[in-house]
Amino acid sequence: MQSSFTRVCALVLGCWSLTAAADPATPDFARDVQPIFKKHCYECHGPTKHRNGYRLDRRSAALSGMVRHNIIPGSSDASRLYRRVLDSRFGPQMPPEEVLAPEDIETLRRWIDGGAPWPDELANESDLPPPRADAVRLAALIRRSPFDSTSRRQAMAMVRADKSLVNARGIGGTTPLMEAALNADAPLLKAWLDAGGDPNIRNDRGATALMWAIDDVAKTRLLLERGADPNVASDFGQTALMRAAAGTDSATVVAALLERGAEATQASLNAAARANPQALRVLLTRVPDKNGAAAVTALRNGCLECLALLDRHSKAPLPPALSALLPVAGPGDERLLKLGLERGPDFNSRDGKGRTPLMQAAISELAPPDFVHELIRRGADPHAISAEGLNALDYALRLGRAPFIEELRRAGVVPTAAAETLVSVAPLPGNDVRAAVARSIPLLQSSGVKFYDQGGCVSCHHNLLGIMTTRVLSERNLAFDAAIAARELRVLVEDIENSRDQALQGIVVPGGATTTTGYLLASLGAVGHPPDPATDALVRLLRRAQWPEGRWMSPVRPPSEASDFTATALGMRGIQLYGDRRNAADRRAISRAAQWLRAHTPRSNEDRVFRLWGLTWSGVPARERRAAMTALLDTQRADGGWSQLDYRDSDAYATGQALVALHDAGLSPASEAYQRGVKFLLDTQLADGSWLVRTRSHVTQIYFESGFPHGAHQFISAAATHWATQALALTVVVMVPGGESGEKRTTVAVNRSR
Repeated sequence: MQSSFTRVCALVLGCWSLTAAADPATPDFARDVQPIFKKHCYECHGPTKHRNGYRLDRRSAALSGMVRHNIIPGSSDASRLYRRVLDSRFGPQMPPEEVLAPEDIETLRRWIDGGAPWPDELANESDLPPPRADAVRLAALIRRSPFDSTSRRQAMAMVRADKSLVNARGIGGTTPLMEAALNADAPLLKAWLDAGGDPNIRNDRGATALMWAIDDVAKTRLLLERGADPNVASDFGQTALMRAAAGTDSATVVAALLERGAEATQASLNAAARANPQALRVLLTRVPDKNGAAAVTALRNGCLECLALLDRHSKAPLPPALSALLPVAGPGDERLLKLGLERGPDFNSRDGKGRTPLMQAAISELAPPDFVHELIRRGADPHAISAEGLNALDYALRLGRAPFIEELRRAGVVPTAAAETLVSVAPLPGNDVRAAVARSIPLLQSSGVKFYDQGGCVSCHHNLLGIMTTRVLSERNLAFDAAIAARELRVLVEDIENSRDQALQGIVVPGGATTTTGYLLASLGAVGHPPDPATDALVRLLRRAQWPEGRWMSPVRPPSEASDFTATALGMRGIQLYGDRRNAADRRAISRAAQWLRAHTPRSNEDRVFRLWGLTWSGVPARERRAAMTALLDTQRADGGWSQLDYRDSDAYATGQALVALHDAGLSPASEAYQRGVKFLLDTQLADGSWLVRTRSHVTQIYFESGFPHGAHQFISAAATHWATQALALTVVVMVPGGESGEKRTTVAVNRSR
């Protein structure tokens, strides 16, 4: 398996040696860079402490990072390490106690831009022994689905022949005993413990068997009885108690851990406050909620039962409550904002980017307009300026919500920045479907490659949608670069393989929470990638993150990651494609998601599109699917397009998405509505092959040039171009044997049983 470090070398550095001679102007690692790391970073990210799973004393770990590559050689602008020491735009500035001197920051910038040369003799790569081949075979046998009587007999025979196998080193240092804790049942786990299994062996990411057993109280108790240490923390800072508390149906496991000496901490309390009131009740007998941190978590996630429990223990004001409820931390749900107004007395608090609750409200799509008036009435400063140099009106103008704009103008606020002027779009003469697709594909594929090389992570908007797009093109016999498509898939598979440990510890890689996880599995399903240990880990991550009522909560990065309908439909789809239908937990997760989608009313185009997809995938009665199709068709504009929000113009993102979802639900591309959408797309494509869509997202990730046009609007425009290309390609007639045409719905693969 290719390591993260090897992949960085191959993809980002073009396979030139890290010991190659650097430009004389590039700082020397030993003389100039390593001393900065030792003095300011090793305390948290060094040989003994790997906070957030990151270390700077080892070359491969430093370059790879946890969620995305933290050092992108040749591009300081795209490197998280540099951006985090530079300022607080992308998270708290590091180091937390004392920021680096300007000359040290400049040294790091020049070193990264010079290729980040790091000599082999200072790489500090540990010489870990290779995995034992028989341990790898035994682990694979345990992971086999279904784990039937034949598999069990074979596994037991291997252990009887060599008891040392249960503790032998497998891939990534994971032992067969750990795999049994994750995938086998309690009787087999007991047999292997009886054979000498050590429950406290840690793999290369610091995980133990106990951390992987928390879905099953019998296995958890068994490991604890055999001496498993409940307080071991992984390299990512996770303990078994923290992971158990983060579930939604794990109070018995939490109690078992506490009975055997697990230390209740604020972190475990915060984890339970997200959506696990039963576990929270148990934890509150051991640890208080310091400074209301768990109460803020409960409020942000809408766990009102959790909030009531915390109130009974200590009802205290929560100064940052409003910042936790509004973007980027929360969606600005009206019901929760009313609670926040009473609990958050600091109406001028600042988030990590220097934004006040009033500014956050201005970029919320759910907060009601009268909330702005109420904030100002209670003392919010309408003229405050953020770290970006913008006030609340500037943010409101970006989104375009007229009632917010009017309210802020009445308060005397004037914009600090001139409104951006977008390129006017003129229809391309003679544009047709095949020409439009041929124009867009080279741009999409080349920018997808560059995005990963520059960003160090697989993105939904460039890469995952790219896999889906090329699948549609393949089914329609439309041209694309097959070598690039194969590379995109290979990179994705390698990424999820290398991040399996993170997924098993509840960490989503790359960012984007369960929405991204769903997109990952949907894109793999589109090309028929078989289930494997990495997809199993992602399914487990989804299953544990689902709310009791059946939804998954989305982050707030509109439009593609800002809807619980998107997160829920894609979460359900991921489990449909890669879960096990014989597994009751998987079936229950799918059923609960479908029921949530059926019961809730969409508010935006993204909501309507993914509700329709979810209902289509879950196989609801035809009348319900048709009703959802009608609801989406009714929002088609006179120009033939769809808009993301009622108060925005039609665009290619909303239109392409709507057409593909309607197609998958059964609408013929020959229908009048579909053809009107096609005309809109053909009329709005630019000569370079792209569709321009203006972003409505706030800054949450490091900006860099991906090779796609439109500057700050390029990420959403790339997604729009993918959806538009798919929608157009679906109109191409597919010839089947015998000379007849046939329809194929190919955006996401059909269900596969396991």
